[in-house]
Amino acid sequence: MPWRVRQRQPGIKIDMRAFRYRNERGICRMQRVRLCQGVALAGLLVLGACGGSGSGSGGNGSVEAAANSPATAAKLSAYTEAYNALLETFGLPATAKTYKEARVAGRSPSETITISDGWIENEATKLKAARALPGSLGPLDAAAETLDTALQKVLARLKPLYAYYNTKAYRADGLKRGKAEDAQMIAEFDAALKAMDDFNAALVKQRRAGADAELATLKQSGDTVGYNTKLAMQQAEDLVGLFDKPEDLRDPAVFAKGDALAASLEKLLAEQQKAIADAKTKAKEPVETSRLSISGLVADMLGSMIGQYRQVKQSHSANDTEAMVDSYNRAVGLANNMP
Repeated sequence: MPWRVRQRQPGIKIDMRAFRYRNERGICRMQRVRLCQGVALAGLLVLGACGGSGSGSGGNGSVEAAANSPATAAKLSAYTEAYNALLETFGLPATAKTYKEARVAGRSPSETITISDGWIENEATKLKAARALPGSLGPLDAAAETLDTALQKVLARLKPLYAYYNTKAYRADGLKRGKAEDAQMIAEFDAALKAMDDFNAALVKQRRAGADAELATLKQSGDTVGYNTKLAMQQAEDLVGLFDKPEDLRDPAVFAKGDALAASLEKLLAEQQKAIADAKTKAKEPVETSRLSISGLVADMLGSMIGQYRQVKQSHSANDTEAMVDSYNRAVGLANNMP
């Protein structure tokens, strides 16, 4: 399963949070990545992927259309926020992981069994609110509806089961109900995770369609620091996105692409530090000084990510890959909080 990339909010929160976990079938799942929100430029919210440019049609809720429509731009931003919320500490992947680790099928009613209902209900509410906003985003709206439906099915079973385990009612019925519903609970979690992956794919495609236009707008405006930040986040997302599955950690072709991306990003970050230093000498407003300082922190975090990538190349370690993704996610968090 590919990592899910956390998108940046206007003006960034990839769970890759627990870099991997083993499901009931023992399959290693890679961490999910946060999605980057768009860049606020001179009052215009421009939303696009933090990854490279992609394909997209202009007539069915494309990113180009979203950038020109306040309603669809706001909806895209709300979808991004809802997706990122699902990746929080008590989000869908973490709650599913906790449930599966309880291994109800092999437990005895004399044992202490605990599960979590997480914050899925709040996160589902955010998604539902985003869906209700005006504006048509075509396939992305459809993917959001599928995810919403899947989350409601999870909640309908999980909430009563949480009460069942929390009150230790399973000891009164010999764990009968718990075992009877276990397989279906796991299936509903898996269906929701699949719907989340599909929603992420649609969201990334929607955002990436306008990436080149966004960069052109930033460059034309003379905002070198903003342009460099946007381009750096795109290249960083492409770098972490190379590691889609465990086998990629030992694939020479993957590292050949990674080396090229790392070199390009490293050069860009050096240019960014110079651009930030130059801009600081001209900054007059506190908000601009703050933006430049955070841009510097983003560049530093991406520099750490490059170092961790090179460590991954040497170690082929999932733990080192987790550290690389974590640095990317921290950069996303900083960029999403850019004033």
